[in-house]
Amino acid sequence: MVIICLVVVTVVVLVYGVFQCLSYRKYYDFFAPLDNKTYSYKKFLPGCLGIVEMLKLSGAGRYRTKLNQKLVMLYGSRNISYYTKVHWSVKILYLFLGVILGSLFCILDASDYLMLLVIPLSGIGLFFLVDYNLDNQYKERKFKLERDFPNFISKLILLVNAGLNIRQAIERIVADSNKTDPLYKELQTVISDIKAGELEYEAYMDFSERCKIKQITNFVSIIQQNMKLGGNQMLFELKRMGTECWEMRKNTAKQLGEKASSKLMIPLSIMFLAIILICVAPVILEFRSAF
Repeated sequence: MVIICLVVVTVVVLVYGVFQCLSYRKYYDFFAPLDNKTYSYKKFLPGCLGIVEMLKLSGAGRYRTKLNQKLVMLYGSRNISYYTKVHWSVKILYLFLGVILGSLFCILDASDYLMLLVIPLSGIGLFFLVDYNLDNQYKERKFKLERDFPNFISKLILLVNAGLNIRQAIERIVADSNKTDPLYKELQTVISDIKAGELEYEAYMDFSERCKIKQITNFVSIIQQNMKLGGNQMLFELKRMGTECWEMRKNTAKQLGEKASSKLMIPLSIMFLAIILICVAPVILEFRSAF
């Protein structure tokens, strides 16, 4: 079995090494824009991208639709093609890493040939772990957008009531806010796009595409309708939306509180059992000594 594992490791390393050598110069600059902290392993990705390009991997059916939805939320529709290739390259790298780790584990515990199943299982597990991590990032970003949006709407209504137009109000809010939060970072992008010459209508449409949540989609629809028709209906619609958003935020807070309390039940149950054992143990010992 050790020989089989060594052969598997050798084949995987050779395949990866060949593609890395052939693709390193070609795709090295492709991964240069990636964040060094998040993608600290990006130097190992050119060979994986070579495999992705050769096999033309991009997903299919419902998986591809969901993947595109998450990537648009995280990186915007303009960058979806780029990050689709990055995502698949990371999946291939994790697949190789999983196979190698599974093989090394089998070498250390070469007691049964059934252990060879660990090799494909570990490869497949790490392959889909990339999707799991992406899903967590998607949910975290969506939560932060939904968390910050009611507060943004409240500030916007106050500033519009004070006489500012939508663009001026957004600029004032962004200037006074934490620009590392996803919502305000996206609003800063909207302002930058407008200043760069993009039409306001299109800038808000791109904002809606990058932040695919119901509240922001409705907000952009209200603004675009006001640009087309004018009138005083926009402020009323924004106030109505603000009320709805705060109600949704309250419901979300209640759900998070219920989840937190349910998670606390596990350590409390363990503590309760420990207390019972501490109380009952002396009695059991007394009975044993008596008989």
